[in-house]
Amino acid sequence: MLLVLALRWLAFGWMLVVALISGQIQRPVEATAALLATGCWTAWLTLASVRRMGVVLAVDLGVAIALTVVYGHVYPVNALLTSTSSFMGAYPTAAVAAWGVVHRLRGGVVAGASLALTLPIAYTANEVGLADLSFPQVLTMVGWGLSYVLLGSAVGVAAGQLDGLHRQVERAGKRAARMAERERLAAHIHDDVLQQLGRLRVRLGELPAEAALNAIAAGIARQEAALRDLARSDPSPSPPGGASLRDRLAGLVEGQDEIPVRLIASGPVWLPGGMVTELAAAVAELLTNVVKHARAQRVWLTVLRDGAEVVVSVRDDGVGFDPDQETGGVGLRFSVRARVTRLAGQTRIRSRPGRGSEVELRVPAVVTAGTGEG
Repeated sequence: MLLVLALRWLAFGWMLVVALISGQIQRPVEATAALLATGCWTAWLTLASVRRMGVVLAVDLGVAIALTVVYGHVYPVNALLTSTSSFMGAYPTAAVAAWGVVHRLRGGVVAGASLALTLPIAYTANEVGLADLSFPQVLTMVGWGLSYVLLGSAVGVAAGQLDGLHRQVERAGKRAARMAERERLAAHIHDDVLQQLGRLRVRLGELPAEAALNAIAAGIARQEAALRDLARSDPSPSPPGGASLRDRLAGLVEGQDEIPVRLIASGPVWLPGGMVTELAAAVAELLTNVVKHARAQRVWLTVLRDGAEVVVSVRDDGVGFDPDQETGGVGLRFSVRARVTRLAGQTRIRSRPGRGSEVELRVPAVVTAGTGEG
């Protein structure tokens, strides 16, 4: 989307240059209005950092279509049949590229075809008789329209491939995190649980029957506590001012009896206590939403380190919803999005009707005092 935004500004600069030096514009008032509207729209897109709003994409495509028609209106009669420098430049292609980035191949084709179908209107606005066009002139117009469709297709395919690569990297990172956690668990079991059980077995041969039973009971109790600690917390002490996000969420999951929740975590994930409290409250709201609205059978709660970020994901197999039409409700807007925003993080929603949903919370992995972990 940053590349698309850069293309917008370059195309807008070209529009200004052509308007000032071409000397071909016959209706300066309309051309000036078009330039002002395009400049304001581009500035708003830049400042608002809008990427995926359906309404914004529709308006953006409308601006591109309007520029195509204005192009024919402000130039001399039959100018579109000549090699005159284009007033609108490449600006409409930015809208096609944006649709390709957001809606992939289908969106790019739809946006490109919409612009292509506008070209006859632009020719009519330029007082070109469509019935009088020669065969080469018709081919030129058709080629112009196909260029929009091909651009949208190419951007859509590229965006889809990049999205697939991103998912592969995420899966590889999760697999690596699971392997690291397994190695930590294996080492802990070997160094603590198995060695304790081995010492207990040796002692049993030296004790009378009643004392042996008591030793077995005590040993079982100790190993039960050790295994619970292994599942709930890291063997290393908590850093000053830090709290384990995994432990806090584990307690939250234990108190959740309406629906099965599986917690997957790559270590304790130490964060400042305030951040842990905010994230736990956000997850609690998400679990409440799942119970109330999703009609799900299972929920997966994942906590992972991803480079300089901590990623918390709540995924369910419920009815799902359309994210483009999702307003979030009071709980999601104020209890989830607002909390994550205060932590300088981002909230991402992935869902489709009938396919479940996933809400991903990404926050900076702030380093706590006295530890090298975030």
